[in-house]
Amino acid sequence: MQAGKKLFFKPDEYFDNLIRDINQAQFEIILETYIFKLDSIGNQVLSALNDADARGVSLKLLIDGVGSYRDASQIAASPWSENSEVRVFHPMPWDFEVYRRALKAERWYSQAFYFIASMNHRDHRKLCLIDNKIAWLGSYNITSDHANLSSLAADDYWHDTGLRVTGSIAQRLVANFNHVWQRKTGSISQRSRRFMARDEIRRRRQPRLHLLQELGLCHQRIWITNAYFNPSRQVLKILKSKAESGISVQLIVPKRSDSMFFPLLSRSFYTDLLRSNIRVFEYSNRVLHSKTILIDEQVLIGSTNLNYRSLFHDLELDLLLDNARLVEQMRERFCNDIENSVEITLHQWQRHPWLLRLLGWLSRFMRYWM
Repeated sequence: MQAGKKLFFKPDEYFDNLIRDINQAQFEIILETYIFKLDSIGNQVLSALNDADARGVSLKLLIDGVGSYRDASQIAASPWSENSEVRVFHPMPWDFEVYRRALKAERWYSQAFYFIASMNHRDHRKLCLIDNKIAWLGSYNITSDHANLSSLAADDYWHDTGLRVTGSIAQRLVANFNHVWQRKTGSISQRSRRFMARDEIRRRRQPRLHLLQELGLCHQRIWITNAYFNPSRQVLKILKSKAESGISVQLIVPKRSDSMFFPLLSRSFYTDLLRSNIRVFEYSNRVLHSKTILIDEQVLIGSTNLNYRSLFHDLELDLLLDNARLVEQMRERFCNDIENSVEITLHQWQRHPWLLRLLGWLSRFMRYWM
C-alpha cells in the first residue's frame, strides 16, 4: 500500500488492508480497541495476530473490559508466546479469568473496588500500530457488526471512517499508547494519589480543551458528523456562537442508531441549534457510527463522540490533519451524506410529537453518563 495518509469508508477495504499490514509486520504490533468480538472479522484479526506472534513479532494488545467483555477471556487465553502480552482495561469484577491480564492486576477484592471506582472510565480508543511506522485509527471496532454481515444487502454496512497514516505521526502515537499501557504498576493507594495528581487531571482534560480551542479559532466552517451527539455546555455554546456570527455550522446525526436511546437525547438539542442558524441533518442511509469534524481546512478523525462520555470519562484518540486531499475527500463525503439525509427545520421540529420531545428532555437527566 502507498505511504502517506489514506481514508477508508467501507469495512471490507478497511479490515482487508489492516490485516494485510498485520501480516507484513516485522517486529512489533500494537493493537488497542474498545470492542474485540470473535465473530467473522474478529477471528480473522485474531488469526493474523497469532500468526505474527508465531513468527516472532512482539505484540501488545489492549482491549476494554466492558466493550470486549464477551470474548476477553478467550482472547487473553489464546496461545500467545512470551513475545506478546494481552491486557484488559478495567475488567468486569466477576471476570476472574482475566484479572491477571488487567491493566492494573490485583486480587479479586481490589479489582471489584477498582471497578466500582472507575466503571464509568473506559478505553474507547481504536488504534493499531505496525513496526512504529504505520498507524490505523478511526471509528472501527474489531467486529463484523460494522459490516452488518447479517444483512443480505451487499452495501448494508455502518457509516464509519478509518484512517491509515505513516511516518512521524505513527512514532508519536507509539509514545501516546505507551502512556496508557504503562499505567499498570503500584498499589491502590499509590494509584489513587497518581489519579488525583494535577498532571493526571490536566492530561485527561487536554484533548477536550484542544477541541474547544480549535472550534473557537474557526472562521469558515464547522461540519460535524457524529454518532452520539450530546454536547457539553461549552461545545454547544461555541457552536451556537459561531453559527450566529455567520460561520457555516452543519451537523449530521443518525436517524437510526445502534443505541436506540440516543436519537431522543440528540433531538432534545434541535430547538437550540436551529434557532442559532445551525443546519441539522438526520442521516438515514445506514447506521451512522463515524466521528469526524471539518474545521476550516482541517479534518478531525478518530474515536471521540460529541457526548459527555467521550469528553469527560473515556480514553479517546483523534488526529487533526490539514492534508488538503483528505480535507477535500471529507468535504465530498459530507456533501454526499447530506443528500442521503433529511434536513430538520425549526417549523418542522415544532410540529414533532410533544411526547417524543418530552422524552428527549427527560433523557438529559442522564446526559453526564452518556
